[in-house]
Amino acid sequence: MPSRIPSDWPDVIMVTDAESLAQAIDTWAAAGIIGVDTEANSFFAYHERLCLMQVSTDSQDWIIDPFALGDDMQMMSPLLSNPDIIKIFHAAEFDLMIIKKDMGVEVKGIFDTQVAMTFLRHQKTGLAALIESYYGIKLSKEEQRSNWGERPLSDKQIAYARIDTHFLVDVYRKLIPELEEKNMMGAAYGEFDRQMSDILMPAAANPDRYLKLKGAKTLNPSQLAKLKVLFEWREESASKRDVPPFKVMSNPGLIGIAEANPRTIKELAGIKGVGWKIAKRAGDKIFNLLGIVEGQTIDLQVKRVSKEERLVRQIRRDNTDALKAWRTAAAGELDLPSERLIHRRQLEQIAAALPVTSEELNKVVQLNDWQREQFEASLLSTLEGLPRP
Repeated sequence: MPSRIPSDWPDVIMVTDAESLAQAIDTWAAAGIIGVDTEANSFFAYHERLCLMQVSTDSQDWIIDPFALGDDMQMMSPLLSNPDIIKIFHAAEFDLMIIKKDMGVEVKGIFDTQVAMTFLRHQKTGLAALIESYYGIKLSKEEQRSNWGERPLSDKQIAYARIDTHFLVDVYRKLIPELEEKNMMGAAYGEFDRQMSDILMPAAANPDRYLKLKGAKTLNPSQLAKLKVLFEWREESASKRDVPPFKVMSNPGLIGIAEANPRTIKELAGIKGVGWKIAKRAGDKIFNLLGIVEGQTIDLQVKRVSKEERLVRQIRRDNTDALKAWRTAAAGELDLPSERLIHRRQLEQIAAALPVTSEELNKVVQLNDWQREQFEASLLSTLEGLPRP
């Protein structure tokens, strides 16, 4: 943030009770357009919580305290879900997710300034870069990983939080004519809708998350069995203590234990990422887990597949590559980043299904109106020329 808030800015309004929230909601509804941001305690808790919500109009900033308001936060639900009131976010996905998780609200009327900037080919799309570019104000990252779950909030935290939304309404007004000039309004709003759709889609449980740890796939089958049980213990411990997993044990610590299979506290403490404190606190549990999986293995070797199945997979990979090449060319014609034209996951779904008509394509992926207008015909033409397994 700047060294201090400019003297001509109005005092921020702290919202900690139902009466002040009701007054604020009336003001926001009358404005019809607000900047919104959230802060959570993701770096300090396993079960992250919405710790703060910031709202700005073009003339005033508010900081809403969910801890003080409790169930009265639900007073905001009608406004947040009203598509006629524009909510401007910057990099909205996490904000939309935490609001949905903690308040049960599907935010409507979204405008994401970061997404809009990518459609306009801005080279830097972070909020700090945006504010410096438009307003010449350099932001400090000092409070970026602040513990927003602690009270009272410091003056620095309050200043950092309010500035995140202070400029958003004005930025929105600058970006709209740029999007209109480049005929990107439909594209941007289609992407805003996709963001919310992705958040509403429940994530599939992944029992193999431990394999994503750096170094996991270099372990042998016996070591993988140890890593899996250690990873599960860490998750359970973090959940019970409500701390981030890395505060129970680091990823290198898990990998190191699985590799070394220590037998004593001294050996355990000597592993990188463990140390004496963790070894003394959790050593007995770790040795017990290692004993339980002694002799067990996890084999990651791919099962043999038939010649026909290998051919099908190769054709699918080739078709995906062909569709990626089509996307690169089509995005280039529109002066767009490829991922903003259509997402990789959608391309893979299309490559697997190979639809040949608009109706079939719509059953595989939901294109928005802008996408249908800009490239549906070109995509179907490309699909028509692809080989079928």
